[in-house]
Amino acid sequence: MNIRPEHLSALRNLGYTDTEARFLYLVATHSGYFTQRQYLDFTNHRPGSFVHRLTTKILKLRHARATAYAKNTHVYNLFSRQIYDLIDKDNLRNRRRQSSEMIHTRLMILDFILAHPHENYLETEADKIEYFTRQMGLPLTTLPGRIYYGIRSATNTRRYFVDRFPIFLPSPDNPFGLRPVVTFTYCDTPGRDLFSYLTHLRQYQPLLLRLPAFNLIFASPDPSRCGRAQASFAEIFLPRHRPSIRRLVHYFKIRRLWDSHQASRLTRADRDFLRAAIHEFEGQNYDSAYRQWALEGLSWDQLAALFPALSAPDKAAFHTYIQPSTYPIFWTESRTEDRSPLGGQVF
Repeated sequence: MNIRPEHLSALRNLGYTDTEARFLYLVATHSGYFTQRQYLDFTNHRPGSFVHRLTTKILKLRHARATAYAKNTHVYNLFSRQIYDLIDKDNLRNRRRQSSEMIHTRLMILDFILAHPHENYLETEADKIEYFTRQMGLPLTTLPGRIYYGIRSATNTRRYFVDRFPIFLPSPDNPFGLRPVVTFTYCDTPGRDLFSYLTHLRQYQPLLLRLPAFNLIFASPDPSRCGRAQASFAEIFLPRHRPSIRRLVHYFKIRRLWDSHQASRLTRADRDFLRAAIHEFEGQNYDSAYRQWALEGLSWDQLAALFPALSAPDKAAFHTYIQPSTYPIFWTESRTEDRSPLGGQVF
């Protein structure tokens, strides 16, 4: 992530240190909300006066407002238009008040960004539109969007990528081992079913299916949800019966059991697979490879060399990331907004 020097300089001119300026830039760009714990993670400090210097400063300057949730945990909303204007993000809606559910999601997004700060993020709606329409050559109609209707007029505005989930181009040494293709992220919040995730996949489906290749990261604090998330992803984006080396080897194993009169070991699913695979892998080349595999034990790499078309990677790749916090402060709806003069109003 490359933060322009003039943006950091502008924030420092407001009285923030270089570290504070970098953190506030990330908050404004990706979330609009943060907790003290996130700032401590960003700076690798322990609780104490260090974090209070920042929170006291942003409240005194009326750049943020604080809301106390359960266990007296404060969530800060960086709302000042001045901050967003200085970093050329004046059109972002991150500074606006959000529901508790949306704030929860925004904090999960910021956790992901803070854990992976070196990726090349498409930071704004304009950045994403420019990348997919001009660089990838896709029509605007394929992008996920939402229409906002004016309250006092008949005008309406269509906005794109309103979920604000991170989209980035992976660095060569990214920790996920991602392919160098555009990468989408879904930040899951606990306590909900996966309906929102499935809705998200459907909304992005027209765009994702038009891409030559992409990665998707399911970021959740609950590892038990990852398996179901992957299955749903595969159902939509991965061809169920696409010929592959893995499928070929599976066919060889079942065929060997059949040829060696061990059909009793085959399940009904094995028999159904065998009937389909016989036609799928029909031909002299496959028969010759099967005999050689049965006699000599051809390796995966040797089979891939014989059938390079079967070793082509899927265009869609699914990855998971376990988020550091579930934010139980939102599970009990105990919240008190700081209405002191330091809380401030939008301006």
